[in-house]
Amino acid sequence: MVASRSPMGRNSIPSAGKSPMSQRSQPDASDRVTSSLISQLAIGALKLRLHSQTHVACDVMASPSTVLRGQIGPVTVQGRGWGSRLGLTCRVIEATVDQCELDMGRVVANRKLVLTVPAEGRAMVALNAVDFGNFITHPLMKPPGIVGSASEDDNRLEFMKENVSLDPKKGVVTFFGKYMGQTWQFTLQRGSDEQKALIKATLQKSSESDTCTDWENVARQLAALTSKFFNEMVFELDGTFLSFSDMMLTDKGNEPTIMLSLGILVKKFPSPGLEF
Repeated sequence: MVASRSPMGRNSIPSAGKSPMSQRSQPDASDRVTSSLISQLAIGALKLRLHSQTHVACDVMASPSTVLRGQIGPVTVQGRGWGSRLGLTCRVIEATVDQCELDMGRVVANRKLVLTVPAEGRAMVALNAVDFGNFITHPLMKPPGIVGSASEDDNRLEFMKENVSLDPKKGVVTFFGKYMGQTWQFTLQRGSDEQKALIKATLQKSSESDTCTDWENVARQLAALTSKFFNEMVFELDGTFLSFSDMMLTDKGNEPTIMLSLGILVKKFPSPGLEF
């Protein structure tokens, strides 16, 4: 999670190479078995919850003086090609929590990871255009509505999965949505210190019969509310909370991607049967 608004450099981007975590000193022999067990349990739990993946890794650092008390960390999870059962996808993900406190009795006896204290950390997620479309239309995403004269059905903003485009040179993500029976174009870009994400809304085409609606005013309201929505967004996965922190676009790799920096709060690990 980005603590300041300094530019996110290319070194922030996860890659298939060794992470800084892997270059740190390895656990001592006395706790290596426990660290390995925790890592294996985490990898197994993630694979069980994912519909598809091409890579899952978990690097657990532990000190001999604290591991038997269940205190471990940092813990870094890396993945590529992740896909959920409800269509949430990403190209690359790297998530780190500085410290975890586990119920070691459950770890050893039941081969189950149970947190005794919520864990906090940060994540970087790389999405291509298709991934971003999947993200904004996921069932857990609930776009804002505007209070006004529109009917209840028309008052619901619905993002569209199709026609998402990423422009790294301009630093802009373009996507579309339906509101008040009209199609709207939204542009998302990195904001300032006060506003981490900035969105503009443009009406694509209004109904010829509708001459009473002040579409410019509606556009201003949509821009303000969708910007607020992204800045304050908290994505919950059964006890794991992800909050938007920062973003950047890059053309590194085979296709343009948007890098989302997220804050993580893990109160409990998602249930095995969770569909997300």
